[in-house]
Amino acid sequence: MGPVTFNIHNQTKYELRVQSSNGATAEAAPGASTSMGFGSNDTNITNAMRWYENGICILQGSVAWSAGGSGADDGWTSSNIICMSGEMNGEPFSGCNEGWIEMQPYNLMANGGEVSVTYTNA
Repeated sequence: MGPVTFNIHNQTKYELRVQSSNGATAEAAPGASTSMGFGSNDTNITNAMRWYENGICILQGSVAWSAGGSGADDGWTSSNIICMSGEMNGEPFSGCNEGWIEMQPYNLMANGGEVSVTYTNA
């Protein structure tokens, strides 16, 4: 798998903390953006996207990719408080309490590339 740049834009009123399956972490305050870089050895990446209010996790979603499948979920612990939109290698996705969105084709991220996601208040 090729390298991946992951751009995250947190336009919500909540603090966002990201924990990747390879151990990498990132944070984005309300209204802030951050970026994470993944090398060619970072395969089968799942990023836990967790939103906090007053230090308490109120919502968790995910953004994941591999050579055999990719997708995103805007959250499953609280309904309809955050919406997402973005793209993986130019293929758009969006959701507002949608559950898991599977990207097509299944090998969309096989050669790496760029993933961008923007979160907003619902």
